[in-house]
Formats: sequence, C-alpha cells, structure tokens
Amino acid sequence: MIEEPATTTQRRTEVEPRRSGELARPAARPAGPIAVYDTVTEGMTGWQFLRTWRWFGFIAAAILFAVVCVFLARWQFDRGQQASADNAIVAANYSAAPVPIDEALPTLASYDPSQNWQRVSVTGDYLTADQLVVRNRSNGGDNGFEVITPLQLSDGSIFIVDRGWVTPSADDPLSPAAIPDPATGTVTVVVHLRPSEEQGGTGAQSGNQISSITLPRVQQTIGGDVYTGAYGLLDSQSTAAQPGLQLLQTSMPTEDVGTHYSYTVQWLFFALIGFFGLGLAMRKEHRQLNSDDPEERQRATERLRKRASKPFTDEELEDEEIDGYLPLTRWGGSAAAAAPPPRVILPPQAKAAERPPGVEPPSGVE
Repeated sequence: MIEEPATTTQRRTEVEPRRSGELARPAARPAGPIAVYDTVTEGMTGWQFLRTWRWFGFIAAAILFAVVCVFLARWQFDRGQQASADNAIVAANYSAAPVPIDEALPTLASYDPSQNWQRVSVTGDYLTADQLVVRNRSNGGDNGFEVITPLQLSDGSIFIVDRGWVTPSADDPLSPAAIPDPATGTVTVVVHLRPSEEQGGTGAQSGNQISSITLPRVQQTIGGDVYTGAYGLLDSQSTAAQPGLQLLQTSMPTEDVGTHYSYTVQWLFFALIGFFGLGLAMRKEHRQLNSDDPEERQRATERLRKRASKPFTDEELEDEEIDGYLPLTRWGGSAAAAAPPPRVILPPQAKAAERPPGVEPPSGVE
C-alpha cells in the first residue's frame, strides 16, 4: 500500500468534500483576528514611517495630482478670461453705429478679431445667380440651411452676405424649402461682421450647396474679387426683404463665463482633497503604529467617549433592529477588550524550536 504524502493528507483535512456540481470549500478558520505585521514599518514609532519609500511615493503622487489639478484650473481660468474678453468685444460692437465697409475692411483680406460682430454698412447689387446654400446649420435647435448671397459693390468687389436661415423642404430633407429672391437693384445693407470659417464637413460641394462659409472656397466657386477676411450676417437693409428667411441673430450673443470659473474652483478643490486624503492616511498609520503609546491610548479613549456621546443615527438604529445589537465601540467600549487576542502565526522554524526533543508532529500537521 502506497502511503499518501503528508501534503495530500493535510489538503484533505483542510477542504470539505465537494458535492456534485460544487467547488471545494475550505474548512472554517479559527475564530478571532490573525495578527498581520508590516515589515516595512515594523518597530517604527512617531512619524518615522514617513521616511519610508512607500510614503515617499504616496506624497509624490499627491503632489503630482495637485499639480495636474492646478494646471487644469489655470486652463479653465484662462478660458474664462478669454470668454470675458470676447463678450466685451461683442458688447462694444453689436449695437454700435454702422461703419462703412471701406473703413472697416480696407482690403479684401482685412479682418481683426476685435471686429467680431461689428456693424458695417454696404451698398451694392445682389448677384442672385451666384447664390449659395450652407447645409446642416442650426437655428434655435432646428436643423436647416443658411442662404448666402454675393453683394457686388460699385468698385466690382464682392462681399458675401448671409441673408438668413430656411427650413428643409417637406419633400426632400436634404434640400432647402423655397428661398425668396433677394431685393433687386442697388440696396444698402447693415450687417454684423463674422470671420471666415474653417473648412467643415466631409462631403463635396453639391450644386449650390456648401458645408461651411469658408470664404477662400467661396471665391473659388463664384470667382471675382471676393472679401475673404469676413462676411456679413444680415441685420437690416434699405429695401425690405421678402418673407421666408429667418434672421440668425436677433439679440446680442454671449459666451458662458461662469462655467469656466466654476470648473476652476472645482479643480482647486480636488487638489485640496488629494492632500486631505493623504493627511487622513498619515493619521491612520500614526495611530496604528503608536497604539501602545499611553498618550495615544488616552486620545483613542477620548475619541470613543465623544463618539458614544453622539445620538444614534437612523442607519445605526436600523442596524440594531436587523442585527439585534450595536457594536461595543459605539457605546464607548473598547473593541480590543471584547475581542480575543490575535493569533500569532509562527514560521515553521519557530514551531520546530518550541517542540520538545524527540516529539514529532501528527501526520498532516506542521
């Protein structure tokens, strides 16, 4: 008969027999906590544990997290500052008296960001044959088309005017509804200057439809001496326009500033939370390593007394109804006094040294 190894016998004594369809379950462990020792901070007292590499890493991580949060807070603050500056420009330009186009835009490529939403007066004739439609444009949450019509000045130059927005056709959502013709003859319009847009959309130009008001591309499409620095969003004109187009901007636009400053405060708060969490971890480690210190014991007793003096919360009362009791520490008692002493797990060498000479352990037991 072949004798089974001791490890096999020990395994059989530690695991209950497995039933059909079930995994093997380990036998119940002895009651009571098991002592666990930290070899990194063992023997340290006071705040000496902060000089270990582990805590160096924790502190460095908290500092790095704070630096990232401060960087993001500064980024949001700069965005808020830029939004405030943009709003100031719009407020100064939106309702100001119109400026002649040759004064506002001395050359075809002229435009400065400080001229955003500036009111400009232009006199000329609409070139209806070169009219274009910009697809996928939103107005009040609805999707539709913007109609841009070239306006030829007396010197032959061409200024692009965005005459308004129109809904899609009821029969074909990819095409605009009926577009009213622009005024005939010489007209004087007042527009708000807007910069040339970046090329948008991936689709190619289809008929008179374009994906964005990119003025250099518009110049290539219609030809001639086109103003490529800015175009005009129609505000009013001397000859009343025919009904059918909706003006795109009827009130002064503003950028949201408060959100950026709110995010700035939040990121700074997150940086403080990181250091707060680090401080809590330091305090917890200090209390554990100095639990035998009389002063620390006195402070722990005082904490238990203050905690026991507080009224029970609804959650604690609910737990008492379910479990039938509240933890002893909640009443101001000592958890250490109520719990059995920790079971110290000795290494095999120590066990062998404590065993009397000539006595061998039972089969399957260390």
